[in-house]
Amino acid sequence: STNNQCYRWVNLNAIKRLVEADALKMEIIPNPKEVNGIKVLQLETAAGAAIRFFDHAIGINVPRSQFLIRLVHEFPF
Repeated sequence: STNNQCYRWVNLNAIKRLVEADALKMEIIPNPKEVNGIKVLQLETAAGAAIRFFDHAIGINVPRSQFLIRLVHEFPF
């Protein structure tokens, strides 16, 4: 997930069927970075893009206002 706090609920049996059928064809996203002064290439996949491989998949947009958000200073530690 990216920093936009996406959450996914999936049926693990459906993922298993797709993996066993070699049908989960995810695109590789190259992400060049620098780590400790060394140029590296991080290879990523967009998990949200996998929705197209599942029959009868749906997406639901839940407004952020529906989630309890606590700031660091509100935690009791």
